[in-house]
Amino acid sequence: MPKAAVSFFLPHPSLRRAISAYYVVEPPEDGEAIADLMHPEWANIRLALGGIWTLGGSVSNAASPPELFGPTSRAVSIRGQGGAGLGVGILPHGWATLVDGPASDLADNVAPLAAFMGDIAASELGKLRSCPDHEARAAALDSFFLARMAARPPGDDIVGLAHAVLMKPEIATVEEFAAALGVSVRQAHRLSLRVFGFPPKLLLQRQRFLRTLAILRQNLDRPWADLIDARYYDQSHLSRDFNRFMGMPPSEYFSLRRDMLEPAAVARITSVGQAMQGLQPPSVA
Repeated sequence: MPKAAVSFFLPHPSLRRAISAYYVVEPPEDGEAIADLMHPEWANIRLALGGIWTLGGSVSNAASPPELFGPTSRAVSIRGQGGAGLGVGILPHGWATLVDGPASDLADNVAPLAAFMGDIAASELGKLRSCPDHEARAAALDSFFLARMAARPPGDDIVGLAHAVLMKPEIATVEEFAAALGVSVRQAHRLSLRVFGFPPKLLLQRQRFLRTLAILRQNLDRPWADLIDARYYDQSHLSRDFNRFMGMPPSEYFSLRRDMLEPAAVARITSVGQAMQGLQPPSVA
């Protein structure tokens, strides 16, 4: 069956704390639709360059304004046909420095980009459709985000520290998370809602699940018992998390075609270094 062609473009080095990558997903040229299931991730800006794109309850085409998808704690279905879709991955530092309002306001939801970044942002990103190619779009995005970042207050260093702590498998409880940041549990909770969108307990569970999912996807021929995160009690514990985060049992998920995420993982590892945006560590750039 045909799969998507996926390309990733790294942002300017000065933007890599804020933006994971720019990416373009192109359905087959024969017009056949592609579909997949997006795992939980950080926020993304998305714009249909052509065709019709459906992501969760949002439907867009080449006349639709750009949209901001908040951080997610559950899988979202995606379908594309007839034209490319463009995206910008927004890391937690990027939310804190580029976006107006707490991430919890858009967690597991979507809104017009203008509602969180203003009309000028929506207008400038809408102009990307007229660029001659994807390289020109990446350059235009760099120009826009560099200017926006320069005009706004710098982010707090604790955001990058909190992001780095979330990436550590040994941090398993809210108390450990707060202690690693040197703040109270209540302060850690407020920070998490503001820049990550969710309470620390849910974030730690999500990261544990994503780490295991990434390993399982790359080792489908090996016994699960050899691969699952040490923080899982057993395979039934992992199965409960599959239903919580993906909305289905593992057997059903691994029978899916993965029209987009399979080629995206390969391209993302080559270009960015991680198969999943949710597992990308904070940049030190």
